[in-house]
Amino acid sequence: MEIENRVTVKVLFFARSKELAGTREATICLPTKISYEGLLNTIAANYNLETIKNNILLAKNEEVCSENIDIEINERDSIAVIPPLSGG
Repeated sequence: MEIENRVTVKVLFFARSKELAGTREATICLPTKISYEGLLNTIAANYNLETIKNNILLAKNEEVCSENIDIEINERDSIAVIPPLSGG
């Protein structure tokens, strides 16, 4: 049986996600390879973001993640949670 490699990364919250999570920044332990959906579900469940989950964009190291590929996660990466923005 293969043991899944895991790393700790920083999660940054902005706008509405920051309000719902109750923090600007947190750390989370993730597998080194995860699907976009898996990452989104994990972050939403751990940080009270279920109500806006379907409208969030995730970015790794300031680059928006593609929803249809697995994401390689490394130690010292940061994941940004970008909720929908409103304005005029």
